[in-house]
Formats: sequence, structure tokens, C-alpha cells
Amino acid sequence: MLGFTETQSRTLHLTWIAFFLTFVAWFNMAPFNTTIMHQLGLTETQINILMICNVVLTIPARIIIGTLTDHYGPQKVFSGLLLFAGVVCITFSLAQSFEGLLINRLLMGMVGGGFVVGIKMIAEWFPDNKMGTAQGIYAGWGNFGAAAATFFLPLIALLFSTDIGWRIATAFTGLLCMIWAFIYFRFCPDIPERSPDFETAIHGAFEVQSKKDLILQSIVLFPIYGALMLFVWKLSGHPYTLITSSLSWLLIAGLFGIFTGNIIQCWKFNLPRIEQPTPEDKAYSFSQIAILSLVYSLTFGCELAVISIFPQFLETTFSISVGLAGMLGASYAFMNLVARPGGGWISDRFGRRRTLFVLILGGLVSHWLLGEVNSNWPLSTAIVLSLFGSIFFKAGNGACFAAVPLIQKNLTGKMAGLAGAYGSVGAVCFLTLYSFVSPQDFFKIIAAYAFLVFLALFFLKPFRVTSPN
Repeated sequence: MLGFTETQSRTLHLTWIAFFLTFVAWFNMAPFNTTIMHQLGLTETQINILMICNVVLTIPARIIIGTLTDHYGPQKVFSGLLLFAGVVCITFSLAQSFEGLLINRLLMGMVGGGFVVGIKMIAEWFPDNKMGTAQGIYAGWGNFGAAAATFFLPLIALLFSTDIGWRIATAFTGLLCMIWAFIYFRFCPDIPERSPDFETAIHGAFEVQSKKDLILQSIVLFPIYGALMLFVWKLSGHPYTLITSSLSWLLIAGLFGIFTGNIIQCWKFNLPRIEQPTPEDKAYSFSQIAILSLVYSLTFGCELAVISIFPQFLETTFSISVGLAGMLGASYAFMNLVARPGGGWISDRFGRRRTLFVLILGGLVSHWLLGEVNSNWPLSTAIVLSLFGSIFFKAGNGACFAAVPLIQKNLTGKMAGLAGAYGSVGAVCFLTLYSFVSPQDFFKIIAAYAFLVFLALFFLKPFRVTSPN
């Protein structure tokens, strides 16, 4: 029906399932927040810290994993990441203290980098005029792993006693990841000929064609390190004291030093190349990926943050049970099955830029209305609003990554890593704000940021889409 070849279809299905399982693993704590808090004697503040830990290392991981994927191919990288996810899930299920949980959630954040691996795999196997649809199916069905974790893991836990149910459920997700790692490596090969033409390196620089783009690349890198600095600051008594103030400032200074070194590497890497003529097939504008990174920081950052807090928000606002809150909380992620592929499909047919304008505006309005929800509202109304909000932003995810591979295909892994990292930057910032404001203000802050992203879209240039011969 979609005109995919047999090889393309097989690659697509094997890859979205791999992505799906990494998301099940990544979000396997969310439905058990209150259970873990009561069983291990944690505070609500400590749970908030763990939620941020769950996304913070995704920021550098997506850039590094994107670069590794460009170099070594998505088959090897995805298989290895699934094995890593399996080990972390099992060790998380065995944790007995806050510190043990914290270390495992930090490591689990790296699993969130798996998203960019599949973006590269799909970009290599599918033509431009089918890119939006294929990327939308991959990411939409894969992202549904977050909803599946929220909905099904509590049902698995109910089969066992309260003290071990959540442990068995989270360990089970690790076993699934390990099994699929071997399946993926065996049956999902890379394209026959892989030879990246752009020189890339782990330090984060990739080739640009002008000093203006070089300056912009330097600016774009700062929020990535800034989000890590924010996380360190939060652990030094704002609001939870896990490290001393002096240690936090030392770590922040170290991160700033790494950022400075990264900028120096970017300039050393690019200055000798800027004066040289750029072949037409390598030319691109860095502002395109910068703006799409802002889009993704909103659409996916909001998704990560809301999925992390929505079951708890429903439970406390409407005084419902943990199980019901988990199943209803999955409503925000449920629409990934159709919304993200739909966003990619609409982009293929009506244009990337035009589609993003409509979707960001719709998400802005719906999240502002979510900010008005309180205990006096009908629960059904809150769920309906969450569905509308998720449809717009998840379709926005699909429209965003329908465009990313069209900027410069040889750099798809790294560009997907940068945009993906910004998704986690958004999540860290949103979750940090959530710990200081009411849930209603939290949703309105998302809407305000959506307005700024909407304005940025006016500077996004049209994309060239080529059809296969």
C-alpha cells in the first residue's frame, strides 16, 4: 500500500521494534514511581531527581551514538545498545537504594540514544519522497514503547506480590531487549555500500560551509552542556542535596571546560575548509538543523517530560489508583501509533515547513488548555485534552524528522543526534521547571515555549525533495 519494497519493509519493521523495546526499557520506571517511593522510603523530591536522571545522559549519548552510527553502521550500534539496555534493566530491578536507582537511571538515559540509530537506518534504505512516511512509522510505532511501558508493565506487576512485581516487570523488559539484539544483528543488515563522505569526529564538530554557520554551531552546542550543568546544580541542594556545593561548582567548571574545548575543535576542524569551494552535493545550511533542533526540543522534550509526570499528575489531581493512573497516563503516548507516522505522511504530501507551522500552533493551544485543568474538571476532559496535545506534538516529531535526513544525508546520524539531543535538553529543562512550579504552570510554560518555536519556523527554508529514478 505504501509502495515499500520487501527489503525496505523488513528493515522498517525490525528497526521500529528495536526502537520500541529501547523505549519500553527507558520508561519502565514511570508507572512505578509511587510504588518505588513507598517501598524504598524515597521522597517525592528524590523521585523527581530520578526522572531527570532518566533523560540527562541522553543528551550527550545521542550525539555520540549518532556519530558512531555514521562511522560503523546502524546494525552494529543498535544491536550493541539493545544488549546494554538489557543489562541496565536487570541491574535496575535489583537496586535496593536511592543511589543504586540513580546510577541505573543515569545509564538508562544512554539507551534513549537508540532513536538516532534507526533514523540513519531508515534514511539509508528509503528514498526522499517516502522519507517522511517511513521515518514517521519508525519513530511513531517505536515511541509507542513509552505508552506500552506505562500501560502493560503495571499489569505484569499485578501478577506478583507488591514488593517484587515492579522488579520482575522491569527485568522482563531487559530480557526482551537482549533477545532482540541478536535478532536485529542477524536479520537487519546495513546497506551494501557504506562510505561516509563527510569527516566527522566524536568531539561533536561536523563540516559547515561558512563562518556564520560555524558561529551558529558554537551557539547551538551550548544548551547541550547547559542542560548538563543545570542537572549538576539541581543535585547540589536545588532542591535535593546529593553532592556538595563546592563539588557541583567544580563539575560545572569541568563541563564548561569541555564545552570550550569542543568549540575550539569545531573551529580547528572547519576553518581550513571554509575557504575551499564546496561541492553542490555537500552544501547545506546549518540553520536548518538548528531550527529543527528547537522544534524537537519542544515536541519530543515535552513528550518525555509529560509522559514522566502525567500518571502521577492524574493520580494526585483526581485521586485515582496507581494502576488506573498508569493506564490513563498512557493516553498521552498512545497516539504515537498514528500521529507520528501521520505527521511524516502529511509532510511528504503538503510540505515540511507548512506542516510544522500547523502542528506547533495546535500543540500550543492544547497545552495551554491543559494548564487550566484542576480537580474540579471531569477526568474525561483532561484525557481528551491530553490526546489532542499529544497528536499535535507527536505529529510534529514526525514532521521534524521527515525533514532532518533531507538536509545532508551523509550527516544524517550526526544531525539526528543533535536534534535528538535537543529533545532531551527540552525534557531536562521541562522536568526541572516542573519541580518548582504547579502542574498547571508547567503546561503553560510548554505553551509559551511553543510560541517561540513557532516564530523560529519563519526562518526555516523550504526543503528539496528528490524522487527516485
